[in-house]
Amino acid sequence: MATRVSTAIPPRRRRLTGPIVVLVGGFALFTWLSGGPPPPEPTLPPASAAPTPRSAAETEQATALLSQIIRAAGLGVVMGGPDVRPPLPPEFTSLPRVVVRGASSLDPSGMPLIAVLFPSIGDAGAASERIGDYLAAPNTLVLVPPDARFTVQRSGSWIIFFQRTPSGDPDPAAADLLETTLTSYGEAVTIPR
Repeated sequence: MATRVSTAIPPRRRRLTGPIVVLVGGFALFTWLSGGPPPPEPTLPPASAAPTPRSAAETEQATALLSQIIRAAGLGVVMGGPDVRPPLPPEFTSLPRVVVRGASSLDPSGMPLIAVLFPSIGDAGAASERIGDYLAAPNTLVLVPPDARFTVQRSGSWIIFFQRTPSGDPDPAAADLLETTLTSYGEAVTIPR
């Protein structure tokens, strides 16, 4: 005698099977129409949006100069951190830049010093006046905090920026030291007042 096995789904399971099939099918259709599942989380830190110097030697030289200024101010050197864009005239925004931060015990993330690298000493010299005028222009001042102060020096083919906002400085004494130390390197870029 043969035993017959029933393949019918019990009524209770049948009530649950329909909505589950519709839900899974709907999710699959939505995933297919939206371009697939989300991409996996990146495993490397995102690349900086900053234009990079033309050579490793150029980067090393700029980093060494900025680090020297920071150490002379008695601050710690911090490499990395978020990208920093100094207020520059539009024609100079694509130039490579290097950022090194000066940290103190009250400001461990550090205050950024930014070196913008020009193709030659002559180009940096010619750009100095344009940058000074741009930093004093009313339309530029709208983009920065009202009490923002700029110290800008030219050293060879580099123009070095330090921007501070006294009302927001975590360590005003360290910012004063860094600002004063920077003025002893290279030539000052005049910012009309």
